[in-house]
Amino acid sequence: MITCFILIRIQANKEDEVYDALSKVKQIEGIREVFGEYDMIARIEAKNLKDMRVIIISKVRSVPGVLATTTLITSD
Repeated sequence: MITCFILIRIQANKEDEVYDALSKVKQIEGIREVFGEYDMIARIEAKNLKDMRVIIISKVRSVPGVLATTTLITSD
């Protein structure tokens, strides 16, 4: 299992819509709003890097209002 944290930049005034959309993604273990360069951080667990890539591209970056992401991969 691989864990990653995704730092997310969001279009102004779209925070609630993005949060609602991401909270429906079953692979996302947690979401928090943050302040600074990024607007939100999400924790994801995936079986492998290929699955993680699919989750990030198809379920996070595709959400309307998401401007950019930075992924931090950790090991257990």
